[in-house]
Amino acid sequence: MSKYTMAGLVSWLFSGLVLLFQAISSLMGMEEKMAFKSVTLVSVIGQGNFKWINSISWASIQNTVSYLVTMPLFILLFCIGILFFLLHMFTSKL
Repeated sequence: MSKYTMAGLVSWLFSGLVLLFQAISSLMGMEEKMAFKSVTLVSVIGQGNFKWINSISWASIQNTVSYLVTMPLFILLFCIGILFFLLHMFTSKL
């Protein structure tokens, strides 16, 4: 198994663990509504660490980076896992 495959599997494992954690925390909520709170990079690391995004001069790159740090963490980890599997596929053919 290559390092890219291993990184993809680890990323998918962490994605599943984050999703499981979110599901358990929403079930344990005492509110009347079952709210599924989404964990993002901003909520884990903190808003202050991402102030550099506003200083990016190109608007399209700024919007893309802003979208990546505010998307749900389990989806981000799942997509990173797919990226590692694709990297393995392309590097093993060479």
